[in-house]
Amino acid sequence: MRLIGAESIKMTSRTRDRSLGFTMVEAMIVVAIMGLLVALAAPPLSDFLENAQARQNTNELLSSLLLARSEAVTRNMPVSLCTAGSSLTACNAGMDWTDGWISFEDIDADGVRDIGEELIEQHSELNSTTLIRAVNFSDFITYLPSGGVSSMGSFNVCVGDASARLITINVTGRPRLTDGSCGQ
Repeated sequence: MRLIGAESIKMTSRTRDRSLGFTMVEAMIVVAIMGLLVALAAPPLSDFLENAQARQNTNELLSSLLLARSEAVTRNMPVSLCTAGSSLTACNAGMDWTDGWISFEDIDADGVRDIGEELIEQHSELNSTTLIRAVNFSDFITYLPSGGVSSMGSFNVCVGDASARLITINVTGRPRLTDGSCGQ
């Protein structure tokens, strides 16, 4: 009887050894299911990343606008933001807002940084998938000592073809943030 019991123990251990791992078929099924789940999750993930990039880029521009407004009131003189390109020291009217911008004391309120006008902030270019469409602020925006601006306008910040944020600036100079549209 002992021999029979030893064989049954021996058989049980062999059976157990086989059940400890996965077969190749089982592993391939798991890999296929994981691939399917990743493929289904990719579009929402790219939308999430575009929305996050649009929020980040909008917040950077909004922060610069708020700083310029605050500095205009604090210094009691006009402060302008203008498109700058790679130099980041002078305004460049041929550039787009996505190429970078600067803010500076604008003594003569002409939107051009002249000799003796102090540079306040520099912002380098945004990523290549970002597009900023400006209405009434194509090259610059000037905040007056009162904190207001001479005309209303907006910045529509788009990333990809669906993620957009809109910064609207009223005559009092207060920027307001809403959802935008990337439509042409």
